[in-house]
Amino acid sequence: MSRNSFYFGIFKKMKMMTCSMARGAKLHKHFSCCCNTSWNRYLSAASNIEDPGCHLLSMRNQPGSHLQEKLPRLPVPRLEDTMRRYLRAQRVLLDDEAYRRTERICSSFEHGEGHLLQNQLLVYDKENQHTSYVSAFWLDMYLKRKESLIITNVAGDMEMAPGSQLVCATNVIVSIARFHRTLKAGLLTPAHSGSLAHRHGTGFVSGIHPKSGLMCMSQLNHLFGTSRIPQESRDELQTTLGTRHFVVLHKGHIYTCNLFDDLGYISPTRTIMGNLHHILSDSRPPVQFPVASLTAERRDVWARLRKQLQAQGHGSALSLIESALFCLCLDEQDLKADIKQNLFGSGGDRWFDKSVQVIVGKDGFSGIQMEHSWCDGMISTYIVNMISKDILDRPAVTQENLMSNLEPATGVQSLEFDLDSSLQTAVVTAKCNIQTLSASTSLHRLEFQDYGSNFLKGCSVSPDSVVQLALQVAFTRMYGHHAVTQAHCSTGTFLHGRTETFRPATAEALECCKVFCAESPIHASHRTTLLRLLIEATSQQHKKLISEAAIGQGFERHLFVLHCLALRNNQEEQHLTDLPEIFLDPAYRLQTRNDIASTHVPYYEPAFFLPRVPKGLVSSYCIMENSVACYLSTVSTNRDVQAYSKTLEFSLKEIGDVLAGKHQKLVY
Repeated sequence: MSRNSFYFGIFKKMKMMTCSMARGAKLHKHFSCCCNTSWNRYLSAASNIEDPGCHLLSMRNQPGSHLQEKLPRLPVPRLEDTMRRYLRAQRVLLDDEAYRRTERICSSFEHGEGHLLQNQLLVYDKENQHTSYVSAFWLDMYLKRKESLIITNVAGDMEMAPGSQLVCATNVIVSIARFHRTLKAGLLTPAHSGSLAHRHGTGFVSGIHPKSGLMCMSQLNHLFGTSRIPQESRDELQTTLGTRHFVVLHKGHIYTCNLFDDLGYISPTRTIMGNLHHILSDSRPPVQFPVASLTAERRDVWARLRKQLQAQGHGSALSLIESALFCLCLDEQDLKADIKQNLFGSGGDRWFDKSVQVIVGKDGFSGIQMEHSWCDGMISTYIVNMISKDILDRPAVTQENLMSNLEPATGVQSLEFDLDSSLQTAVVTAKCNIQTLSASTSLHRLEFQDYGSNFLKGCSVSPDSVVQLALQVAFTRMYGHHAVTQAHCSTGTFLHGRTETFRPATAEALECCKVFCAESPIHASHRTTLLRLLIEATSQQHKKLISEAAIGQGFERHLFVLHCLALRNNQEEQHLTDLPEIFLDPAYRLQTRNDIASTHVPYYEPAFFLPRVPKGLVSSYCIMENSVACYLSTVSTNRDVQAYSKTLEFSLKEIGDVLAGKHQKLVY
């Protein structure tokens, strides 16, 4: 394609969008398309670009930024529906006496204090039409947390062709730059629920709502140039506009490199690669006291240490890091051999505050880590998929043309931190805390190859319900009691939607666990028939729960916001009023125990994160056509992840045998 043809195509698409806008489509303020002046400047600079197409992601689909305002708003559930759903979830967890008590408390709340809070919420929702009723409260909850960001950050692998660390890092950087420019130009193909998840229960249920399946893209406002700034009471999410540089961490050293030139075009590939080669060739020994390790501390601790750094003259260096587009971590260790490496690093080579960290191991394998306050799973999956696809389809450099593309470093700046004794001691403490958390963390990956979604759909059961049931059966087998479970579902098809939680531990699932785990005298064929009926009933109830959650009709986020309003009222009245009894009920606190927290991701490489409760297990899984991939993690010495993985595999096999009509009971 000639350069003129390329730009004529771009101009034609922009004219189509402009006409559409003129017919009444007004762009969402966070995703406004660039004006004609910007595009004229873009087009007039064509002669300065050797390959204009390399500066954008592929634009085979119609841009959808102008559709943002058409997204429906997240509905506020009726209070009576929330109470009914809450009691349904509690019935499985409580004995008769505790359930009757909770039932009485819910009735009192619904007709008393809850009614007043619901009216207050409806007024708030009406006054904030530009967002969802959950969004601000949910972000506030994240920013008030004090634990290390290692606990809440989400990490995952990135798919790309094998190559050296230098080649892979260069390709990642160039594709991220293309994503950035396409996003800023308003030409990014929007995420669509149907393309991200196709299952009965990933959080998107076919044919429910909204019809378009278009996802809210507002979270991408915090993708670039964003850092979570530690504060002693509540962190700040800081986004710097117009940033042109990214930051690189290698052996504890911190560097900055420009990604874009003065006109906003991506630096030549040979320049980017030359800069990275310069950094990888730096002969200095690893930093003895890497300041990056401090970002792994508790937020209030890191806030105080950051003030010390600023007082000692390091404010400018911190600003360069915090305003950077993203962070690139060039590890001295292999990434494939140790899945912990992606999340923890080596104690001083992660800047956990950054919205995005791209990690490239010594072996060329790559991963990504995202700070969780601004971004949920489906959008992070979309980001990773778009970047990975661009790397695979259009790599900027290959191993074969590596040497011909190298050039001397240009504009690489090394940031130096001269720490006093108190900060050196803080770094040593932080590194010890990272190592302690890493040592107590167990991560394991299960590759189940016996069947996948094709077989399960052929058996007329929800694939997701089967994996969730297997997680519960395995837990019951290992620990002798039913698990408190939590699964997440995206509400991203609503304006500023975040997530909803549903509870897979239903009465049907509990009965299924009992039969699977019991030494039953029932004849094998009768047992198989009974279990088949129970699995089908579990599947039907599971789909109902997700159908409710996907359209914003779960109970957890609604109760969460009502709780936040009650706390706010209590503070404004100087604690003269008590919190409603429902939020003090042991049954309400039981919901936060979460023996198993799980999430279903739509691509082959599941993300992994850590549990927030002492004895919790986390499962991140992907159901493919003929297999299931699952990451399991825990930070408890009381939970054996490898043994649980084996038990989970056994449970999946046994469920598969029941669905296939095999009568022989497997021996565990």
